[in-house]
Amino acid sequence: MKKFLANHKSRAVRWLCATCCAIGLPIGLVYAQDTVTEFDPPIVNYQTASEFNDLIEQSTRQIRLTAQVNDNGDAWQLFRRLRPAIRDALGTEGYFSPSIQRIVDETVPEDVAPPLNIKIEPGVQSKIVSVDIEFDGEINQDEFAQRRERLKTLWLLGVGQPFNQADWSASKDSLLRDMLAKDFAAATLSESVADVDPEKNTVALRVVYDSGPVFTFGELQIEGLNKYPKDLVSRYNTIRPGDRYEQERLLTLLADLQGTTYFSAVDVKIDADDRQPVNVPIEVTVMESDSKRLGLGAGYSSNTGFRTEATYQFNNLFDRAYSLVTGVRVEQKRQSAYADVFLPPSTRGITDSVGVAIDHQEISNLEVDRSSVGVIREFNKGINDYRLGLNFQLEERRALGINFGQTQALVASSSWTRNAVDDRLNPSEGYIAFGQLAVAAEQFASDQDFVRLYGRVQKFWSPSRENLFSARFEAGTVVASARRDIPQDYLFRAGGTNSLRGFDFLDLGVIDQGVLVGGRRVMIGSLEYTRWFDGGPLGAAVFTDVGDVSDNWSDFDPKPAIGVGVRYKTPAGPIAFDVAKAADQDNLRIHFALGVAF
Repeated sequence: MKKFLANHKSRAVRWLCATCCAIGLPIGLVYAQDTVTEFDPPIVNYQTASEFNDLIEQSTRQIRLTAQVNDNGDAWQLFRRLRPAIRDALGTEGYFSPSIQRIVDETVPEDVAPPLNIKIEPGVQSKIVSVDIEFDGEINQDEFAQRRERLKTLWLLGVGQPFNQADWSASKDSLLRDMLAKDFAAATLSESVADVDPEKNTVALRVVYDSGPVFTFGELQIEGLNKYPKDLVSRYNTIRPGDRYEQERLLTLLADLQGTTYFSAVDVKIDADDRQPVNVPIEVTVMESDSKRLGLGAGYSSNTGFRTEATYQFNNLFDRAYSLVTGVRVEQKRQSAYADVFLPPSTRGITDSVGVAIDHQEISNLEVDRSSVGVIREFNKGINDYRLGLNFQLEERRALGINFGQTQALVASSSWTRNAVDDRLNPSEGYIAFGQLAVAAEQFASDQDFVRLYGRVQKFWSPSRENLFSARFEAGTVVASARRDIPQDYLFRAGGTNSLRGFDFLDLGVIDQGVLVGGRRVMIGSLEYTRWFDGGPLGAAVFTDVGDVSDNWSDFDPKPAIGVGVRYKTPAGPIAFDVAKAADQDNLRIHFALGVAF
């Protein structure tokens, strides 16, 4: 009634204003705009088992929020709206014969808005009495017999189980996704029936999938390439015409193209037309990124101090999609400049590069100037990454006014990395292993014969979301008659973040004429425990590191250190802030790192 009077008054005022304006009379009225007030939602009380409260509240929330109850008639109208919503909600859990009644409070007058009391008895939960899964299409061929049986094992609702709408939908979707993932790009769910008998409280399920024909891949159809060579995309493609359709291979091609610096956007798809399933073209649409990039940055490392860096990248050198990456980095303890040229991968996934670099560093009173040129070939097989290299290096060392002269080495090397963790950026299970072999000979532009062997493994395991353990072990040896003419890069130093915490950066080595230099033996072990608070991104860690560097294993003297730290998970890996103390050091050392050690 109040709403009607307000609207009526508003219309009267507008009519009076319009009339006065029409006859030219002055208007001296003070006009107050109608105030729109929000009404409170009606009080609805559900009388049912507590296990159904959340389900019913969520399924009826929108109806209650939009309803207005002024008297008993409005309450009955709201009840009639809520009843089918409650019935449908209970049906999703297999209760198809519920009793839903309104309990009327006779003491409340008819013209007063009463609370709505609804008594709900879900009844008996219906059980599955049969599951019939049928297939149409080429999946019925003999070669797919095992796959048909495996698909049936993905079904979640078995005979004798209570019916559940979530599992019913998930079961149908999981089978269809599996069919679409391989061979059958046009598969559909052609029939889906849940036959409910509310009197017997039973449900009979029947689904029919039409696989359609078997699809095979065809040639690439590329759109969007303008400045880069036409074969650039095909270099990343391992799919050959005639290969059976696999969704995972399309996703791999998409990820590989997105991971390059050549493109800002990529789309990879096929036309799943069941009338033309043979040699279906792979449609690749790319948006080329800017081929020239300039980067400026600054930062801090607990190993080498404050730094500034400038980089330049050009992705179309010689108009052949060669990537030139060059830069200058100035740190407190080290300064370097470099230029690398990366070739696009071959059709076999092999990536070649060539580079030059100059570097100056002064650590523990030892100054080292080096210049190098090298070539690298990289490829991977599954979770294994391989690298072959050939590097020529000139090095000059000075310390305490003494010039140790210049050394040179032509080094052939190979390395292997196996990344068997559940998450490469924030691992909680699995391990990472790394091995390296480097060889130099006097007959091939080196001052001394040597063989360098180095290995490292890090293991992660989590008994629960809140607890993370990790263990790291590394060891290396250089086989040579002496170390004087071996460049420092191919000897061993230890200390600092991701090495031996509690020691300064590269503070462990061997003493040569009063100067700390690299040694021919190294061994380091580490144990760490992290507690994630409430399983979230913030955690606290305790750890111990132990190790040493020496020229001979007989001189090896393990030096322990202990520490505590804070961890924070980010999309780029965990941030680590540690405070550590070595047993034979007086000072605490602070270490900062982003990402895992590898």
